Amino acid sequence: MVFGTAGHIDHGKTTLVRALTGRDTDRLPEEKRRGISIDLGFAPLTLPSGRPAAFVDVPGHERFIRNMVAGVHGMDAVLLVVAATEGVMPQTVEHVAILDFLGVTDGLVVLTKADLVDPEWLELVASDTRATLADSFLGAAPLLTVGTPTGRGVPEVLSELDRLGSAVRPRDAGGVLRLPIDRVFSVRGFGTVVTGTLTRGSLRTEEVVELAPGGPRARVRGLESHGEALNIAVAGQRVAVNLSGVDRGAVVRGQVLTHPGQLEPVTVAALQLTLLADAPALKHRARVHTYVGTAEALARVYFWDREALAPGTQAWAELRWEEPMVLQRGDRVLARTYSPVVTVGGGVVAEVGVHHRRREPNLLVRLDQQLAGDPLALLAERLAAREAPLPLDQAARQLDAPAEDLPRVFAGRADITLLAERWVWSPAAARRVADRVRAVVTAYHREHPLRAGWPRERQKQEFPEWDARLFGQWVAALDGLELEGDVLRRTGFQVELTEAQAAWRAEIGDAVRRRGLEPPELAWVLARVAAPENTVRDVVQWMVAQGELVRLGDQLLVDGGVYADAVQAVAAAIAREGPLGTAVLRDVLGTTRKYAVPLLERMDEARVTRREGDVRVLVQS
Repeated sequence: MVFGTAGHIDHGKTTLVRALTGRDTDRLPEEKRRGISIDLGFAPLTLPSGRPAAFVDVPGHERFIRNMVAGVHGMDAVLLVVAATEGVMPQTVEHVAILDFLGVTDGLVVLTKADLVDPEWLELVASDTRATLADSFLGAAPLLTVGTPTGRGVPEVLSELDRLGSAVRPRDAGGVLRLPIDRVFSVRGFGTVVTGTLTRGSLRTEEVVELAPGGPRARVRGLESHGEALNIAVAGQRVAVNLSGVDRGAVVRGQVLTHPGQLEPVTVAALQLTLLADAPALKHRARVHTYVGTAEALARVYFWDREALAPGTQAWAELRWEEPMVLQRGDRVLARTYSPVVTVGGGVVAEVGVHHRRREPNLLVRLDQQLAGDPLALLAERLAAREAPLPLDQAARQLDAPAEDLPRVFAGRADITLLAERWVWSPAAARRVADRVRAVVTAYHREHPLRAGWPRERQKQEFPEWDARLFGQWVAALDGLELEGDVLRRTGFQVELTEAQAAWRAEIGDAVRRRGLEPPELAWVLARVAAPENTVRDVVQWMVAQGELVRLGDQLLVDGGVYADAVQAVAAAIAREGPLGTAVLRDVLGTTRKYAVPLLERMDEARVTRREGDVRVLVQS
C-alpha cells in the first residue's frame, strides 16, 4: 500500500505523517528553514495489522503543483488534509480535482488542528468540507479529526488506513515493468540511485533496465524498500534502485525505468478529455502543460469534432507533445493551461503513437469502443480494416503488453496473424488485399502488354503503408503471381509483340542504329514513329529490357550493338595505354564531347570503367 497526502499549504500534512510514521518527510534544508514542504517526501509505515505501507507526502503550495502531481501516480489511497482552523481552501479544491483526474478512487478526509478550535466551529468546518467534496470521489469517504500535539485521533486514522489497505486492489505484478522516477541522487561508494513507486511489473537485482525516454541502459546493482534490501520488487512497492553503468546526470525525474524495448516513447496520443466546470474553454490547438506519472511536458490539444471544448464538457482529443513521452493505453493525463498555469482538465488515454486525420471516418466511435472494450477484439477489428500489416510494436502498445508476448497472446486466434515475426495482420484483410493486388497486376498487363510486369515504384504508390521488403516477400508467395527482381507479374506471363509492334521495333532499331555514336533523344524517336506515344514508349522500354537499346541518362538512346563496340574500344585503349582522360576517349570513340560524356558515364555505371579524378581506369573483374 502507498498512501499519499493532499491539501492546502500549512494545513498539517507533514505533521500528520510524522504522527503516523514517526518520520519527518521534509528533508531539504530549505524546507526546514521555511517550514513548508517543497518537494515530495517519503516515509514507511507498518499498519496495525502488520501490513507494510508507505507514505508520499506532497507539497501544498500552488507554486509546487508539479511536485504534488509527480507524487499522485503512485498513490493507492489519499489522506485529504483540511485544517480545522481554516477549512477548505483553493489548493484543497485543486488537489481533489487533480486526484480525480489522475484516477485516485479511495481515501479519507482528516481535519487537523482540531484541538485549536471549539466544537461548534469544528462541526461547521466538517459540514462545509463534506458539502465541497459531495460530488467528488471523496464524497462518501470517512471524515476524521486529529489534534497532533496530543495524539488525538491518530489511532483512529491508523485503523482507517488499515481498512483501506485491505480493500485496495493489488497492482499488476505481471505486466510491463514501469517505475516512474520521482527522485534521483548519488550515494558515495554506490553511485546513482533512483526512487519511485513500482506501478507495474516486477524488478530483480542484476537485471538490465532502460531509462525511457532517451536514457541509457543500466544494470540493477541493488534494490531497497525503506531501508530493507530486496532481491525482487513488485508492483505497489516504494523502491530505491541502485543503478550501475549510468551517471547521475543522465537521469531525471519523469523518466521511466523499464526493461529494454518494452516502452516505446511516443509524441501523440488520443484521449477522452474532460474540462472542469469552472475552467476556461480550451481551444483547438491550445498549448498546455501535461502530466503523466512523474513526467511533465508541453503539448498541443487537437479536437476532431469542434473548435473548442466548453467548461464542464468532455470530448475526444489528440495530444501532440513537444518531446517524447512514455505512456500506455489507460494512462491518466492531467492538463494545465500554458499561462497562467492552472489545472483545467484531464483524461484517459485510449490509443498511443497513432496520428489521425481530423476527418477520419468513424474515428470517434472506434475510440469509444477502444476505451471501453476488449483490446484484443478491437485490435482484430482495426487490423481487418487496414490495407497493410501493423508493426508489432504498435500492436503491443495498443494491447499494453510486451511485444515478445504477442505470439503467445495471438496463438489459436483465427482473426490475427503474424508476418515475418515483426508485423501483425488480419487474414481477412490479407485475402482482400491479395485479390486487389492480382487485379492491379492484371490491369497493368492489359495496359502495358510490352512491360515485364508491375514495377516497384508503382507498388509503393499503390500501397504506401507497406514496408517495401515485406511487401515483396508477401506478394512473392501469393498464388498466381511471381516476383522477379522488383517486377511483379502473373505467373508465366511473357511479352509477345504484335505484328504492328514488331514493325515499330524494327523501325526504331534501324533509326537509332543509323545514328551510331550520336545517339538520339527519346523525343526524337517518338516523333519518327507513326503510332500512339504510350505504345511507342512501351516498345522502347521492351527493347531496353532486351538489350537492343541502351539508355544514356534519362533521354538518350543508343543501339545495343553500337554501345557494345564502344565498350570494347574504350577498354582496349585503357588496357593498352593506361588511365585516359575524357578528351582522349572522345577521340577513341570518334564522337563529340556531348555524346562521349554520357557514354562514359554509362560505362561507369556498368562498372566497366571507374573515374579517378580527370581520368578513367578499368574496373578489375
